Amino acid sequence: MFIAGSALTSPHTASAQAPAAPGADTVIFKPATPTSPPAQLVNVEIVSVRGTKITIRNAQGEIAYDVAQILEIRKAAPPEFAQGRAAIDAGDPEKALTLIKGIADRYKGLPIAWASEATLMVGNIFVNLGKLTEAEAAFNEFERIYPGTGAVAASIGKARLAAERGNNADARRVAEPLVKDALSKKTVTRADSQIYGQAYYVLGKIAESEGKLPEAMENYCRTVAIFYQERAVVLDAEKRIDALRKKGITTP
Repeated sequence: MFIAGSALTSPHTASAQAPAAPGADTVIFKPATPTSPPAQLVNVEIVSVRGTKITIRNAQGEIAYDVAQILEIRKAAPPEFAQGRAAIDAGDPEKALTLIKGIADRYKGLPIAWASEATLMVGNIFVNLGKLTEAEAAFNEFERIYPGTGAVAASIGKARLAAERGNNADARRVAEPLVKDALSKKTVTRADSQIYGQAYYVLGKIAESEGKLPEAMENYCRTVAIFYQERAVVLDAEKRIDALRKKGITTP
């Protein structure tokens, strides 16, 4: 039986009289053997991630565990995550960068969706700010920290960079296959929506650079109205839509 506030993974077993641990997080460890139940720490605080080590504060103090030991983490996103997204929606990427990068610097590598998303958002916000070298470094870091599941997200981030730099061939090579069946899907996950939104934005940039303004407008609108989960990209798509409207290009 696991007791709230205790650390029951050997050698850190809490006594019945231990004070309550300082957080509301839960860490579930991989079973020691195929037949043994997974050990877990409950009501703890995940303090930070450094490389492959996650530092956890429990009633006894701070303990570092290797990410490879961990099966699942349950931790709510810090308030700065919602604040950063709100700053993006308000058109303030500088403020968003401060908030979101603060989360990424502390929690990047944490195997949980909001930590991965924040780490990727840093690259996209850098693109918003025109800091392409910093964006490229951020996308490369994301790909290194979240290999496998993060590979597609990193590739579309780099495709966005390619489009910003005028390298349409590389950008198109990544974006077009990603949206091939996007509009025919009846249900789309949040993660897929983020990918599709970025891909349509890239295709919009390509079309705009080639003078295909109605096509560009259509793709930007898909980013804003249909696949709008990657807010930093939506911000730029909205700016491009406004610019095209001033040229007399109407929405589809």
